Amino acid sequence: MTGILEFREKLKSFYGKYDIYVNPFLKFILALAVFITINKNMGYVGKLSGLPVTLVFSLICSILPISFMVLLAAVLIVLQLYSLSLEVAVIALLLFVLMFLLYFRFSPKDGVFVLLTPLSFCFHIAPVMPMAAGLLREVYSVIAVLCGTVVYFFVDGVVENASVLGESGEEDAITSKFAAALNQLMGNKEMYLILGTFVLVSIIVWAIRKLSIDYSWTIAIVSGALVNFIVLFSGYLMLGITGKIAGLVIGTLVSLAIGFLLQFMFFNLDYSRTERVQFEDDEYYYYVKAVPKLYVPEREKQVKKINSASRKHESGREMRERLSKEMDIDEDLLR
Repeated sequence: MTGILEFREKLKSFYGKYDIYVNPFLKFILALAVFITINKNMGYVGKLSGLPVTLVFSLICSILPISFMVLLAAVLIVLQLYSLSLEVAVIALLLFVLMFLLYFRFSPKDGVFVLLTPLSFCFHIAPVMPMAAGLLREVYSVIAVLCGTVVYFFVDGVVENASVLGESGEEDAITSKFAAALNQLMGNKEMYLILGTFVLVSIIVWAIRKLSIDYSWTIAIVSGALVNFIVLFSGYLMLGITGKIAGLVIGTLVSLAIGFLLQFMFFNLDYSRTERVQFEDDEYYYYVKAVPKLYVPEREKQVKKINSASRKHESGREMRERLSKEMDIDEDLLR
């Protein structure tokens, strides 16, 4: 355990020294993952789907705020959908406009959740997103998670029905395309189930980790994972959705592991050394509970040269005197 704590402190120290380089690198990796995922699932515009364009977009996003990355990803999705169907692109554009108004109004600093949520669905670990939002941010940060969830289900539904939505035809066909595109949002019961579950999980996790109780983060993580599993499992049975249970179990377990990793990195406390202090002033009496963090300082290696070249000709008495001073012991003990 001590070695792991030392590694964490080294990691924090490294980030503190080189964050000016680490942050752009992390944003580049995130942008690269987002754009590759978009192009891999759609790729209707060959020029925008190429690796050179993707790398250029990622490099640009690495030096700009996360909000620009969210905007660029939305523009890329609309352009890809425009190549498939004008009607679908219009619906997507209206959806993104509404989401940006909601996103910039309540949680403009939570763009990373908007980007990571669709990626988490691709890797079947989506439950970790509302849990992370409740642990690391305020309760309204779940709005960014909800935006990412809606984007994932809309794009996923469009991709599954690309053969129908991409057909060209008469005016009736255009109307049916609008209806089919809207149905990806309005008629997706699974999406509404997941949205409601994510809101509930995020509120529960946020409320529990705010409590002044021992192991609040641990209780919040376990409670959030259980609520997510129970609600989604019950919802799948009620809606008759099959083939999701195995992924739900695996996703819940992985989300638990990631939640405990977040706790270790950001809120690792030693409750065995909890102290309670009471004091007062002219107007109030205070009850303070202090819980120390688990912290292990980095060990610095010190090498002392005892028999250096300049001391080869020291007499026995001189050497004993010098060593007794350096080691702070009685000279007689070295006889």
